[in-house]
Amino acid sequence: MLQYSKLLRSRNEWRTKAVQRATELRERRKAEKRSKEKIAELSQQISELNQALENAKKNT
Repeated sequence: MLQYSKLLRSRNEWRTKAVQRATELRERRKAEKRSKEKIAELSQQISELNQALENAKKNT
């Protein structure tokens, strides 16, 4: 049987790793969300510019 101090240390190491892993995953999800929002915004701008260009071509 492991000594109590070793058991506590092992449990604390596991907990630290789990918290760190969860934090990294959370940050990655936030970054992905920001990237998707930026992509959607840029796509909207592109479509607006393309529409404006087509309207300009029709008017000339």
